[in-house]
Amino acid sequence: MADVLPQSTGEPPDESLDPASQSLADALRKSFRALKVLMLVLVVLYFLSGWFSVKQGESGIVYRLGRIVGVVEGKPMAQAVLSSGWHWSWPFPIDQWQTIPTKERELPLEFMLALRASERATGVIEQKFGTLSPERDDYLVTGDVNILHASLIIKYRIANVIDYVTHVYPMPDPKATFTSEPYHHYNEYTILRNLARNSVIDAAAHQAVLDIRGSRQDQFLLAVAKSLNQRLQTLADRGTPLGIEIDLSNGVIAPKGKSGKLEAIMPPRQTQEVFDEVFKAQTNKSITIKKARSEADALLLVTAGQIHTQIAEAIEQEFALLRRVSAAEADGSDEATLQALREQLNKQRTLTESLLADAAGSVRSIIRGAEIQRDRIVKDARGDYQRFMAVLPEYMSNPTIFLARLRDEAQARALSNDDVVKMYVPPGASQYRLHIPRNNKPGGKNEDGSEDSNKPFKSDKPPQIVKPF
Repeated sequence: MADVLPQSTGEPPDESLDPASQSLADALRKSFRALKVLMLVLVVLYFLSGWFSVKQGESGIVYRLGRIVGVVEGKPMAQAVLSSGWHWSWPFPIDQWQTIPTKERELPLEFMLALRASERATGVIEQKFGTLSPERDDYLVTGDVNILHASLIIKYRIANVIDYVTHVYPMPDPKATFTSEPYHHYNEYTILRNLARNSVIDAAAHQAVLDIRGSRQDQFLLAVAKSLNQRLQTLADRGTPLGIEIDLSNGVIAPKGKSGKLEAIMPPRQTQEVFDEVFKAQTNKSITIKKARSEADALLLVTAGQIHTQIAEAIEQEFALLRRVSAAEADGSDEATLQALREQLNKQRTLTESLLADAAGSVRSIIRGAEIQRDRIVKDARGDYQRFMAVLPEYMSNPTIFLARLRDEAQARALSNDDVVKMYVPPGASQYRLHIPRNNKPGGKNEDGSEDSNKPFKSDKPPQIVKPF
């Protein structure tokens, strides 16, 4: 055997060996060749085992000798977290790789009363079920010392993979305790559930029951999300960041039950009827307010057009500036302050007038009517002025004759007017007697509008007395 082994290097066979030894040497040579090929294949497979795939919605990390690759002095570098695709690492036991799902996760959270199987199936809550029991029913206490039940869903995602695998993955495996629901297998289930419950309790304690269950429910859910993010940030500030983030827009939702009958936020079954009546009253109030606002907007639209809001704001600002100017004048402010306020008032007044000029509807009609009335008054005043200036020289030359002529002209117009009843009263008379002459005009009218000669004629004009001049 010792003499045969050296011939395995491919040297020609030794003729001094017998046939049996020669066959053994050939077999050993073939075995060593196969062993070399096998070792080469194993080495290639060993290095190929370092390839791994990161799927969409996942992030990957590599551990090298128990440390995360890419983390220097506790700070992750850009290459520490691997994106989707194929990656290579040194095979085990040098490196180990791990993928973390980063898709949005959901964690149900309940503060509900104990429901029967029939109630969960139909979504109809039975009113009579005894008294509320803290041992059986879970609930929230609101800021106005009322009780509510709630069923919420916390939506979150893994925002920092390094922090998540560093502080969350080493937690005790919850699979040994929880096996019923998929979310029980989340490593963060226990701590995140406790943080979320505390956030919901804190948010409910700062709001009224009708706000949480009514129109301000979105504000309550937003308060829960903010409180939960704040608690996560507090952990990060203390050196144990979980790498979990809650979206403020839809991170906390209140899902509807089956057929929408089982509310996510509801009062105790014992007070359901009272809450329904209050909620109905609130709904009617909201509908009435919306209707009134709609009618107000329609009226304002007809009154001032599309820019009625800008007109109202401009008028309010002008009124506020006018009050400031009046207050400054009453307080004896310095001239510079008064001048600045007056300039602001003039600018605001100009803006208001420009908006009013562009208004439509009734405001435009009123402004147009006022402009026409203004123009008429100005024209009348201008005409009176021109007539006055025309007769002024004649009056200045002889006022007595001018006034006597005007009086004679007025008397002549009165005496020649057939619609004026004229009476002559002698000078020095001690009393006046009113004489109504008999009217020979046709009689009045009947109710149907026809003429009736038997009825006396009635005139709307009262009798007039002409005193002696």
